[in-house]
Amino acid sequence: MEDNKMTDRNYYLKNTMLALICTIFIASNLIAQTSGKVRGTVTDEATGEALIGANVLIDGTGFGAATDENGEYFILNVSPGAYTMRAEIIGYQTAVELDVRVFIDLTTTVNFVTGVEAVSGEAVEVLAERPLVQPDVAGTVINVSGGDIENIPVRSVGDFISQQAGVEPGMVIRGSGLNETAFVVDGISTRGGRDGTPSTAIALTSVDELQIQTGGLGSSVGNARGGAINIVTKDPRDRMVLDVIINNTPASSMSFGKSVKDEDAYWWKPYTDDSMNSTGTDGGAWDAYQQSQYPAFTGWDAHMAGTTGNDTLLTKSEWLDVFNWHHRKNTDVTDAFQSIDMTFGMPLGSTGMRFLVSYLSNQEPYFYPQARSSYKENTMHAKLMYDLNSSMKLMAFVKSSEQTGMAHDAWSMLTVPYPQRGGTPLYPWGGGSANSTLVFSSNQGIAPTETLINQNGDHVGRSVIWSWDRYAVTDYNTQIMGATFTNTVNAKTYYNVGVSMNSETFETGPNSRRLGSNPGPGDSAGDIPSAVIKLYGSGGVNADSLVYSPWGWTSDGMSNPGGGARIGGHWARGRDDSKVSSTNINFDYTTQLNSTNQVNAGAWVSLYDYDMTYGSSDSVIVHVERGSQRWKKTPTQAGLYAEDKLEFKGMIATLGLSMDYYNPNTKWWDYDDYARDLTAKEKGEIGDERFSDVAASDAETQITINPKIRISFPITVNSKLYFNYGTYRQQLTAQESFMIWQAWRGEVHQIGDPSNPMPKTVSYEVGYEQALRDAYLLRVGGYYKDSSLQPKSVWYQSIDSEVSYNRSVPYNYSDTRGLELSLSKNMGDVRGYFNYTYSVRTQGNFGWGSQYENDVTQAEYERTATDHYQIKPVAEPFASANIEYVAPKSMGLLADLRMTLNGGWRAGRHFTWVGPGGSTIPGVNNNVQMKDFFFMNARISKNFNVGGSRVMVFADIQNLLNLKYMYFSPYNPMGGPFEGNVGGDDWDNYMTSLHMPKEFWEDIDDNLMTYNNIVGEDRPGTFRDRDVAFVPIEVVATTGNLPSEDELPTLIQTGSVLYYVHDSGDWYRWDGSSWGAASSSFVSEVKNDKAYIDMPNEWHRTFLNPRTVSIGLRVSF
Repeated sequence: MEDNKMTDRNYYLKNTMLALICTIFIASNLIAQTSGKVRGTVTDEATGEALIGANVLIDGTGFGAATDENGEYFILNVSPGAYTMRAEIIGYQTAVELDVRVFIDLTTTVNFVTGVEAVSGEAVEVLAERPLVQPDVAGTVINVSGGDIENIPVRSVGDFISQQAGVEPGMVIRGSGLNETAFVVDGISTRGGRDGTPSTAIALTSVDELQIQTGGLGSSVGNARGGAINIVTKDPRDRMVLDVIINNTPASSMSFGKSVKDEDAYWWKPYTDDSMNSTGTDGGAWDAYQQSQYPAFTGWDAHMAGTTGNDTLLTKSEWLDVFNWHHRKNTDVTDAFQSIDMTFGMPLGSTGMRFLVSYLSNQEPYFYPQARSSYKENTMHAKLMYDLNSSMKLMAFVKSSEQTGMAHDAWSMLTVPYPQRGGTPLYPWGGGSANSTLVFSSNQGIAPTETLINQNGDHVGRSVIWSWDRYAVTDYNTQIMGATFTNTVNAKTYYNVGVSMNSETFETGPNSRRLGSNPGPGDSAGDIPSAVIKLYGSGGVNADSLVYSPWGWTSDGMSNPGGGARIGGHWARGRDDSKVSSTNINFDYTTQLNSTNQVNAGAWVSLYDYDMTYGSSDSVIVHVERGSQRWKKTPTQAGLYAEDKLEFKGMIATLGLSMDYYNPNTKWWDYDDYARDLTAKEKGEIGDERFSDVAASDAETQITINPKIRISFPITVNSKLYFNYGTYRQQLTAQESFMIWQAWRGEVHQIGDPSNPMPKTVSYEVGYEQALRDAYLLRVGGYYKDSSLQPKSVWYQSIDSEVSYNRSVPYNYSDTRGLELSLSKNMGDVRGYFNYTYSVRTQGNFGWGSQYENDVTQAEYERTATDHYQIKPVAEPFASANIEYVAPKSMGLLADLRMTLNGGWRAGRHFTWVGPGGSTIPGVNNNVQMKDFFFMNARISKNFNVGGSRVMVFADIQNLLNLKYMYFSPYNPMGGPFEGNVGGDDWDNYMTSLHMPKEFWEDIDDNLMTYNNIVGEDRPGTFRDRDVAFVPIEVVATTGNLPSEDELPTLIQTGSVLYYVHDSGDWYRWDGSSWGAASSSFVSEVKNDKAYIDMPNEWHRTFLNPRTVSIGLRVSF
């Protein structure tokens, strides 16, 4: 299949490298994105004339320059940080500028003014001004130091990034996922090869400078369509650095609700309540409304009457023993949220060498403990720096990370190969994270579509509560090694060479085989109830057994007596043993041609090696998802770019051009849409081998040219306008390019296409910045992103249905437009920021989503298809804010006491709901809006000086106001707290009980309404407190529809139900013999207390994220 491609890999690599080297020395430029530039003038104080030949030096670096005939100087390749600079010339005073701040990829202007020297050695020191408006920034860029964020109640870099304008939890930048963002640490990309997701975990204590760019990416940023995050870690050039943060949130429930084993709990009460469990939920003890709050159970008497075999030997009490044994798992959260963040570095004598090592350990417990009770992550990052001389530097870099936890997918082929994160989502409708130890799925940027907390309550779904092994376990390890060499040729020219290697390993499989000799956590043979042994036998050594169920994984499939929860079979389907590696080489060169032009250009190449083996396995029930993928590929990606930064009379324009190159380096099969080679009859081998006899040709090599323009127009010294435009390309994920998903019978279920074009994004941005009162920076900007050629799947089916598969095609498009506002203040006793984002995203597909060989079937599909309709969700504006107060030195013992409030708001999500039973009305979309969401966290900290060290003690308070929100997904009404498959129509009962605003239905004719809404101010998310008794409200159209006595719900408590007549607006109650008007006071009480709301049945996971307090300690040398 691969022909000579694999055997000729060395030849191919050699020719690629030769071409790259030639290109480099012809183009001769590329920017190093971990440094900045200093420029300015030196003038005579008395005359204002330029001073020629003045030496400008940056203390402690060896960097300097001499002024030219215009009195100008330029110093390139300056590491970000704060410096002291001096200008010296014979006969003049030495001018000194203190605290000069240099930022990543920006120009700092320092103009020296000096006078004739009166006393030898005389120097004049001036504190450098820091302009709030950076004139050469023509995009949305945030630059902060590690110190700037140390008092914000966050535990990760991702937490802080996700609070910026245009950024959502998970570091989603302007609608682009994390795998569309460039994440660079010390000049080395941490991008993963499997799906482009970068490794983002890094110790906060190691961060020296952080740059977040959400718009106006330069030509040097390759293989990214979203944003760019650039981190420079500390450089212990002249002193030892030791910084440690320990943060701990004690183990506690992540819910306001009681335990799932509470006597009134949904999955507990029907089976354990002696007042009704013999005869069941409909046996006469509960009225109709009580029954609707719990799963239906026929009762132990009926259960025993229907038993056979060994089951007949058990009494009711023994069946309860079996039930309790199957539900013995400790469902409480016993792990703490913990993080250890530490950095150590120091110079190695006078050799010019120094090193920095950082370590980050993070533990995030799962809402429902599993075989692994927590997600865990351990990351080590180290670099060794060596100044070969004053102009040459060498840096070696290694970053190693290990993540362990439960697999994302319990059922199907692994689409997300990383472990699930712990904790709970931030927003009530999913996504984000409430606990600052988390940015929900921050490391993978994954929406929590199937998380441990949002499971459907069917017989298999609820097994996640009671068992340990519903999900497979997942280990993900990544290691990045690299080195960079930088040579500063002179003050105006430098170049950089970098090499890095990134290797990833993925391991997913079942945790533990359930055997008679393999007890669960805390179990022993002596713990097994006699009833369980009666039922299942004692099991045997190395034999599958249900004795210890639901611990472990087994091919034996059955359900728990009574509750019906799965206790064996088709669990932990995910399988993965894939390995991905990449080798990356880049050359960067920058030169200041003259006072107007700085030219940058360069090249990079990435060589990938995919060894993919993954799938799903189910030995009990055959599903199409029970398939596998196995393939090996070695694609190559490369890029060139050139930029000219023009600075003329205050206006700064950067004109750039980049070229992206992609070679799949493989042959691909030339098959017809309905080729019989795709059927189960052609099972053959897995992966590439199954098509070994099918004609193939080289997959297409792609080359694209992408222009970029960035322009900044200073209006005054305190304001500017900016504009940018750019076209960006990104490599397709390996899955979309090379996958061959072979289902259980041998047929192809899904296939990629390496010749699909690279997805494309064209973006525009315009903005305005204004400094206010020399303390505040206001930024207002608008943007538009047009993305196309994105992958989607099209379903193909032959006339006999033997060929049925999905093919990846570039038919998806989207556009995102938004408005952002930021206001920040980073000085004084009170400082902080406010960010507001209004963003709208539209997406759709070109062409049909299905293609049938049968023309009649295709015509019928095209007549009713909607998958080509454009999706237009309603905007969800959001905001974040942080206010920090620093007690001044004059306050004595309270000096440097810091109090921080950190919070956010997001408009409630819109969704479509027009009545129970999944009703639809043509043309009605997104008519209902959930409640808005607001959160507030806090940090209180105090710094102490102890023996020359700084000790900071702090406390973080999450959900400071202890606000309660209902957590549910409106697109999954049978999951989370709602139980639709078991126990009735829980979702519909809740929605129809709300008194929603009239405007939700203003576009719907009354004759189209599928139920009668009582007009009020309720929105989905409005709730009844647990201590408020439920008073159902039944709605009838007219008084004539009030039920007769024999039509009333059975067993209702007299007077506990209100009836509302829709046409008259009157309220009625049944007094036991007749209907009468309900008292207005009673109706008001019911309405004010929200007693009429039929709450979700699973109270224990309805309200999440109660107030928590974590204690932390930071020690810095």
